Amino acid sequence: MKRCLMLAMICLLLPSALAFADGEGPTRDMNPGERSAYELVKKTVREATSAGLVNYTSSFSGFDDRNQIFERMKSDQMFQMTFAVNYTISSEFMQKQSVAAVMARTKGTPQQEARRAVLQAKHAELTKARNKTKDRGEKDRIRAELKTVNDEENRLTAEIAAQIQAWSTKGGGVPAMQEIASGLPPQELNIRLQINQDVYVGNKAKPYQLAGYPMTFEQSEGSPDSGSYWVSVLLGPFEKGKKNDESTLYTLRNTPLGVPTKPRGLMLVVSGPKEKPEKVKELLEKVDLKKLNSLLP
Repeated sequence: MKRCLMLAMICLLLPSALAFADGEGPTRDMNPGERSAYELVKKTVREATSAGLVNYTSSFSGFDDRNQIFERMKSDQMFQMTFAVNYTISSEFMQKQSVAAVMARTKGTPQQEARRAVLQAKHAELTKARNKTKDRGEKDRIRAELKTVNDEENRLTAEIAAQIQAWSTKGGGVPAMQEIASGLPPQELNIRLQINQDVYVGNKAKPYQLAGYPMTFEQSEGSPDSGSYWVSVLLGPFEKGKKNDESTLYTLRNTPLGVPTKPRGLMLVVSGPKEKPEKVKELLEKVDLKKLNSLLP
């Protein structure tokens, strides 16, 4: 009986012991100064990233309202914070775009569509003339010309339909779907902010020109998120550190501010599909970097 009781106590205590080992120990409520600074960070991050994109909905994570901090955290240390914003395209808008993309692809070539427009205009002109004339012979002549126009338009329609059929069935339809998908906007874009932390930048990242922000990089090849393109902006006193096979460490110099929740520096990462880098750049332009920079000393 005692042995069973002992095993039960070990099972109950083990999870909490592991939790403390994985983190930085037990937590406590933030004091007024810590809470005030933390609330300002959350408010500023939300405001700086709230513009977003038209037809996208945003969801925020990392905005913990419990206001907890590690018991051992000292006033001159840096409290690490991570926030994320996920932008998801409206399903209704995506459906409309998909239909429009399919409709656009089920047309003929520009030359074929131009010829179809000429034939349709000619058909309308002849129909009007046939209805207007009272001369039987003239009506018969116009009917014969209308038949010629109709026959040519039917041949053109069949030609376009054959092209579409060949395109849609080639390779089991996979290339066709890929082509349509390539013309659609990205379904998801993301923003991540790492505050008061050392950060890593991939070795394949290249400098990105962003006026006023010299520590800005872009990367698609070898990106940590497979198939994605991202732009990262470092704000604050980061120093280039050790380099391994995949990335380079940028260490954040600590400026004691008397409150651990006050930001010393941050990294903003904006990411999306590598096939749509223009949308990632568009989202980056909507982030209020000056507002984020205002958090720093």
